[in-house]
Amino acid sequence: MGQSGRFVDRPAGGRSLDGWRDGGETWEAKGEGLPGRDCFFTVLRQAMAVDQNTPAGVCFGTNSGSVFASADEGESWAEVARHLPMVLCGEVMAAG
Repeated sequence: MGQSGRFVDRPAGGRSLDGWRDGGETWEAKGEGLPGRDCFFTVLRQAMAVDQNTPAGVCFGTNSGSVFASADEGESWAEVARHLPMVLCGEVMAAG
């Protein structure tokens, strides 16, 4: 993700996390592993967290109780938890 990112609704209920590395001049959609259609969740600003690793790990939780994580700055995603209560905030911590 580099400098910043935003969560974007796509047609047919798809999702992506858009990010930029050039001060916001150009934005790229990063959605590999995120639902491609029929997905209508919301992500609250406080429900996203980034770690201090290189490349950065990113995770976010949804109002429908899923948590998605990326170990490569948002290039690809995996659903790591589901069927939780609404996720209102997120934190990351170092393992080990």
